[in-house]
Amino acid sequence: MRWFSARFSIMEFLFLRKLSVCTLVFLSLMTARVVVAAEKPGWQAEWDRAIAGAKQEGAVYLWGDLEITHPDIVAAFTKEFPFIKPITVTGRVGDLTMRILSERRAGKYLADLYSGVMGGAAFYEFYRSGVLDSVKSTFVFPEVTDESKWLGGKLHYVDPDSQQIILYEGNVAGTSIFYNTASVKPSDFSSYWDILDPKWKGKIAMFERVGSGFPSLTPVYYNPRLGADFIKRLLGEMSVTVSRDRRQATDWLGTGKVVLCVGCADVERASN
Repeated sequence: MRWFSARFSIMEFLFLRKLSVCTLVFLSLMTARVVVAAEKPGWQAEWDRAIAGAKQEGAVYLWGDLEITHPDIVAAFTKEFPFIKPITVTGRVGDLTMRILSERRAGKYLADLYSGVMGGAAFYEFYRSGVLDSVKSTFVFPEVTDESKWLGGKLHYVDPDSQQIILYEGNVAGTSIFYNTASVKPSDFSSYWDILDPKWKGKIAMFERVGSGFPSLTPVYYNPRLGADFIKRLLGEMSVTVSRDRRQATDWLGTGKVVLCVGCADVERASN
């Protein structure tokens, strides 16, 4: 198994030939630390071996969303590590994850690192099929391995038992519920429960991410004032129309075919 580990200003970034999934992002230029000492600490020796392996391999395959494939990120990485050629593969999370699984079944190890949206069926297949390596076991730098430096004093894993998939960031987010301004007034709602008013039945659309489901409903599920009961009633009582084409769902909202949409995107741009 070939691997390379590179250090960035915020956290450690891993490349594993046997795919390890960790959602990481580069937020600033990397600065390598030079340690001058009579005897190198253990982590420094391990880092030196990683650099040597990376020079020998010469390339790294980065799969996923813009937090790993954005041109500025790739340029910063190339500037810091000119001896490694980053090769990026982008696409929808469902397509990429299922492609990786197909390649693994064929005995191909093409992806080094996947970074992107955590989502439903696709990541469950990653976990269930055993294509992942432990992320934690490959961390090198003390500021990464020292969990007291992380939020809540620990590293956050999707799978705490095997520690293969790490969450590196979080943000305050809404539920991505949008409305048609010609048909709905903000004053129609004082609570999320008002969405279940019978007058909205048959007038709600939802965008389903292929391989991910409905990630915008995750905060609803974990909200103690809403929870699973709200989702069951939404899907069971309101005759919701589901689309796997985000643009189609947004068009439905804009044309008035539906007046509420869960998970639509580019609504502000579409309104112009």
